[in-house]
Amino acid sequence: MSRPARSLALTARLLREGRLSCEEHARDILDRCAEHASCNAFVTLDADRLLTAARAADRADPAARRPLHGIPLAVKDNIDVALLPTTAGTPALSRHRPGRSAEVWRRLAGAGALALGKTGMHELAYGVTGQNAAFGTVGNPVVPGHICGGSSSGTAAAVAAGLAPAGLGTDTGGSVRIPAALCGLVGMRPTTGRYPAAGVLRISRTRDTVGVVATDLADVAFLDGLLAADPAERYAYPRAPLLPDGRIRLLLPGPAWTGLDPRVAAVTAGCLRELRSAGADLVQVDLPDSADLLGEAALPVPLHETWHELAFYLARCETCRDPGELIRRIASPDVADVLAPLLHGPVVPAERYRHALRVQDDLADAAAGLLREHRADAFLSPTTILPAAPADVGAEVSVLDRPEPVFLSYIRNTAFAAVMGWPSISLPAGTTPEGLPVGLLLDTPPHTDRFLLALAARCARTWRSSAEPAGGPAHHDP
Repeated sequence: MSRPARSLALTARLLREGRLSCEEHARDILDRCAEHASCNAFVTLDADRLLTAARAADRADPAARRPLHGIPLAVKDNIDVALLPTTAGTPALSRHRPGRSAEVWRRLAGAGALALGKTGMHELAYGVTGQNAAFGTVGNPVVPGHICGGSSSGTAAAVAAGLAPAGLGTDTGGSVRIPAALCGLVGMRPTTGRYPAAGVLRISRTRDTVGVVATDLADVAFLDGLLAADPAERYAYPRAPLLPDGRIRLLLPGPAWTGLDPRVAAVTAGCLRELRSAGADLVQVDLPDSADLLGEAALPVPLHETWHELAFYLARCETCRDPGELIRRIASPDVADVLAPLLHGPVVPAERYRHALRVQDDLADAAAGLLREHRADAFLSPTTILPAAPADVGAEVSVLDRPEPVFLSYIRNTAFAAVMGWPSISLPAGTTPEGLPVGLLLDTPPHTDRFLLALAARCARTWRSSAEPAGGPAHHDP
């Protein structure tokens, strides 16, 4: 069973006050990693490198210590960390060791963070279960025998198992928020473009972004401030609820609340009751059907862009320069089925791609219009329509006693913000009677990330989320 890691704030304080050395902390984490090796959270875990870095952090001048000084964090294996492998979970990149770190990791390392290791993922980020035929399936440490979610599977598993207080993932259509929800964590996708993309193997320039997974909402907010290319909001947006009496108003999009697994419906209904009891206004609204959104916009755009994104990244790779070679060597059958057709040319014609971009713009206009019309703060929906499936789930999963595609079932609600480029955060909502975590999702317009984090803190307190202690957000020193 997992046990939570210390939060970033607490760990930083213990290290700063000398009550814990960086080396002691690193050794404790490595011991935990050994205890949870069966989760398969890491593809690369270099203990000697970590301990060497921790000892150097202990020798540093106390006056020069930075906010994340000596704290190991988990990094998804499609984000470059200099001299560590970046495999993206695929065989063709098993020997790829970039010489320069991704800009997002350079920012965290500049704040004093250490790389604990590179975490497992669904191959090439094209999946939602964490099953990987090349490097093994990532297990869910909260509910063993169930999927962890994906594609940022290993980062979520590492945080949920208490191996790190936080970590980096990437999110194309839900790949940070889905595993966060299935593991009882906080997972945030920022406004697309808020975090730098250099040094990240992306599959879609339009949709992909680095995101953050953590046990504590305040830690997500702190890391967002370090990672943001422009920490300030670019556009004016209210920092307080829009209603004059201070209440919050949330929109419940109809398609997102239909067809839920009864266990998810029961947990989220309890949260809605808590919100209403606290005075929140919850308004049901109509939006385009999720099936139309997935078919017309969510899926065609990444499929059109993946070949070009792979070529762009591989141009700086010494071990594999050809996207075709990489695709031919894909190990996971579900990923090969999706990407192998690219070997014969584009699978999404240019006109269909342009149509998908128009659909996403129309959706964003409609969603923003609903927020203005109802003077609402955000959209609220279950992160996933069902909890974690058994670890051996195949291509289909049972949804209300009907077989449905696993991939489409899990991204049904998370794709909404991803398609529009909006910031989105998944918060723990509770657990089913079997102990399976359930998440709730808040989505706000682009460039309102700090507002979203403040709103999430208020909502988490209302429904007593495990992400937000009863006493309020943890304090981070500058």
